[in-house]
Amino acid sequence: MPTIRGLLVVLVLLAVGASAAVAQQPVPGARAAILRGRIEEQFVRRMQLELGLHDETATRMQRVVATWATRRRGLEDEELRLRQALNVQLRPGVAANGDSVGTYVDGLTANRVAYAQSFRDEMRELTPILTPVQRGQFQLLRDRLLLRMQEVQQRPRIAP
Repeated sequence: MPTIRGLLVVLVLLAVGASAAVAQQPVPGARAAILRGRIEEQFVRRMQLELGLHDETATRMQRVVATWATRRRGLEDEELRLRQALNVQLRPGVAANGDSVGTYVDGLTANRVAYAQSFRDEMRELTPILTPVQRGQFQLLRDRLLLRMQEVQQRPRIAP
């Protein structure tokens, strides 16, 4: 059985490989979507193996995970929009509109709470599908993957 470290290495390599494979695509948003889809597919396949899931259980799990991932992407998009609007208001040398700043800060706070709650709600939906041990394994593996992907994204890019 593969180790968690081995799983992470494979997933990171898949991410890097998928990134190189989609680098030829002309539209950046399309590249990101293709890369995300490939990583998600590979992650679900690995989860099926790691958690010992039957096809039907894996399909049910994949549906739940995909639904919540889509919702979280919407929350991420909204957070980006709110942060950009807040940055516009708080530009140096420009008087900020207090009402707008308050609205953006409140929106960011609510968005972050909703994002955190999405993980709780996802786990609640997975409860009838996965055992407590499987849910724990899933949560730890996904958290490690997300951390690793953040590390890769934060590395300085070297120009070709």
